[in-house]
Amino acid sequence: MKSKFRVTLLIIAWVLCLSYMFWPNSSYQSVPFEQIVPSVISAVGPYSHAHEKCQKYFDFVRALATSRPSDSRYLTSRQIANHVDHLRVYLKCHLDFQLDETRDSALMGAELLPMFSGDLPLIAHHDWAPFVLGRGFYWSRYVNMSRGRGIVVSLDDANTEFACRLLQVLHHLGNTLPIQVIHKGDLSAASISLLKLVTKGKQIVEFMDVSPTLRSGFSQVFRGYNNKWFAALFSTFEEIILVDADVVPFVKPETFFDFDGYKRTGAYFFKDRELSETLSNSQFEFFSSIIPRSDELFNVSIDCSKFDNNFFNFKSKHVMESGVVVLRRSSHLLGIIISLALQYWFKSGRIMCGDKDLFWLGQLISGNSNFHFNEISAAAVGVMETNNTVCSTQIGHFSKERELLWTNGALNVCKRDSWLVDFLLYPHLRKKFNYSIFDLRDNYKSLVEIKHAALPASIEHLNERNLSNITSRFVKDRSRGCGGIYYCASSDEGGEIIEFSEEKKLQYKTIALVWNRPLITTV
Repeated sequence: MKSKFRVTLLIIAWVLCLSYMFWPNSSYQSVPFEQIVPSVISAVGPYSHAHEKCQKYFDFVRALATSRPSDSRYLTSRQIANHVDHLRVYLKCHLDFQLDETRDSALMGAELLPMFSGDLPLIAHHDWAPFVLGRGFYWSRYVNMSRGRGIVVSLDDANTEFACRLLQVLHHLGNTLPIQVIHKGDLSAASISLLKLVTKGKQIVEFMDVSPTLRSGFSQVFRGYNNKWFAALFSTFEEIILVDADVVPFVKPETFFDFDGYKRTGAYFFKDRELSETLSNSQFEFFSSIIPRSDELFNVSIDCSKFDNNFFNFKSKHVMESGVVVLRRSSHLLGIIISLALQYWFKSGRIMCGDKDLFWLGQLISGNSNFHFNEISAAAVGVMETNNTVCSTQIGHFSKERELLWTNGALNVCKRDSWLVDFLLYPHLRKKFNYSIFDLRDNYKSLVEIKHAALPASIEHLNERNLSNITSRFVKDRSRGCGGIYYCASSDEGGEIIEFSEEKKLQYKTIALVWNRPLITTV
């Protein structure tokens, strides 16, 4: 009897689930952008003021939508595409064209971005008067009160040790930029105290809790590195260097603001390793279809050169590494908000590797092609092996003059505590470390030596376009341990080995020792 009851409950649950997923949606998530634009142009004319176009667009959306949109994370590709189109228009009208917010538009904004509460973050001794006394759209007021330049780190308790080590290196390099550590209430008082002790007043560090800005239930949706969206959105700096906690800079970070690509565009991104992992045709088509290559409504067009990269040429899944992101927030906020929205839905948020490629895709999808990629793809850094290969868990990022700018992956041989599992899984590791689990552990915790870097030949050099399977000389090697995050880069077939000078080796070793300096553990 009980089993029949359980089966009945399961059937009911499945029916409800399927009904929820496939029941006709009469909200604006079912109304295509392409359906509305001709009506808007016909009603107000192609050369009318942007405010008129915006208002008429929203009038048509409200007229065609007979129900509220779903805030489910399980929207279909078509629903996501429609939602993103309407979000882009909404943000462009209010951010770029400074359209006054009305009660109706505020309601639409709450539906388009259901995760936000409309409240302000918590930060000690900050003057919110310019925001509170200002009028108009929330995000316009927020970005308009932003001032200056600074480093921004998204953090939780799990990555506090890495952040402490980052602060030690920043002080060693003579950093003068203020630092904001941004969290969602998941950074304990003990962690904050430790970070303050490490700086010893030698770095300007302030802490921001963005949890009040999120509606109940949405905080847990964004975890780990996905929290960087909130750091980029709510920092009070106008220009930011967004840095992961496990990043190690080898030059003063403020020099990134001097890069010509940043000065021209207001956004400087770094390339990832060129791996062979690609998107399926349907995954690629989804992202490609929501990029507005031309927009008749506002005469927006995308720079065609932005479509000439590994994503479009090879459906590559790894184009950008987001350990360091340099942004002028006022000119790129729209794209950041769209990136966050894409991260929210399962269909769009789980295709790419975390937040990384959503940074540049979000800008393109917003209609903004003002960003610049570093000229050199990421390299493996460490010690060259006999076959012109460098294997490590660190990724190195270089200037076009081959100067090492920063690495991510910390500076231990292995940043993960996976030595026990690896010892049990791999016989050759047991043999290599004399069957001592403690020797393997000590090796993982030791510092990586930075003597060489391997820049593999590009995917474009190695492959013809539109291949179903592509070849790369940057390959994961699980057998080396570290929880499977070892990658080997080879200079074969057109790659390059960089051998650092003795002066550079000493400089890198000094930074590694500073990074590894014992922390004050008593708080």
